[in-house]
Amino acid sequence: MTVDVTSPKGTAVRHVVASCVIASLALAAVAAEPAAGPRSPQEVMGERGFVRHRGAWRTVQEIELIERAERANLGRKEWVTRLERLRRQLDQPAAADRAAEEIRGIADAAAVPAVVAALGKEPVPRVRGWYVEALARIRSPDAVAALISAAVDHPDDDTRILATDRLVLIGPHAAVPPLVAALHGPDNARVNRAAAALGRLGVPTVAAPLIDALQTKHVVVQGGGSGEGAMTAGFTPDGGGLSMGGGPKKGTVVANNARVLEALIALTGKNFEWDAAAWRTWLASTQSPPPGYDPRRGGP
Repeated sequence: MTVDVTSPKGTAVRHVVASCVIASLALAAVAAEPAAGPRSPQEVMGERGFVRHRGAWRTVQEIELIERAERANLGRKEWVTRLERLRRQLDQPAAADRAAEEIRGIADAAAVPAVVAALGKEPVPRVRGWYVEALARIRSPDAVAALISAAVDHPDDDTRILATDRLVLIGPHAAVPPLVAALHGPDNARVNRAAAALGRLGVPTVAAPLIDALQTKHVVVQGGGSGEGAMTAGFTPDGGGLSMGGGPKKGTVVANNARVLEALIALTGKNFEWDAAAWRTWLASTQSPPPGYDPRRGGP
């Protein structure tokens, strides 16, 4: 039987023949290829996005983080050596001016640990000031945290003031939360130093926590120590009076925190002395009622 190749039936026949030819060629090509062997671990892990790095399979992102951390750690170590060299040059007349300028101009965040360590052991007030200036110039989160720590914990009062003044220039609100937290600590001297810093920052919204820290109670143990009248102390928010008599006795004493009062006076322009209730009454009177508040109904 013959088929007219120009007819629709002939066209269909041509398509079938062509498909058979293509399939035959494909099967021949597959048969000619060598059989695929088992894949290596490198191929399998590579398909999953892992790279062999220092004896372990890691993603490219992991490797970048590791290398970035190593570079940062190397940078911190280099700054320790560099800052020690600059400090020695400060005692050399020919190099002192250039070294001082370089210290004051530090702006690398990797230098923060070295600057903090140097600030903690520096005996010369002027040089401590340069270290504080460097931290303020860097302004990284670690640098700001170091300034807050210096404003509260540095043993030198002038250095604490200088660190606080730099925090004012940077923006005082970043320092407020940790300083407020320090008001609730067990160390009464530190409570007062934190209050002094808050007073210098000039943020009136800290009045409420300052009122709470106006007076603090401290647990004391008297008697039974290394000598007559020996006493130890700790902090507590509550407690009774100091118990006296033979043998060790535990009780509480109330401490008036002068720096807290000074900060409250500076921030509010008021002075109710040690009367916390009067301070709270005044503070409540200055706070605006919520929108829609009706004083006749006591609410919206």
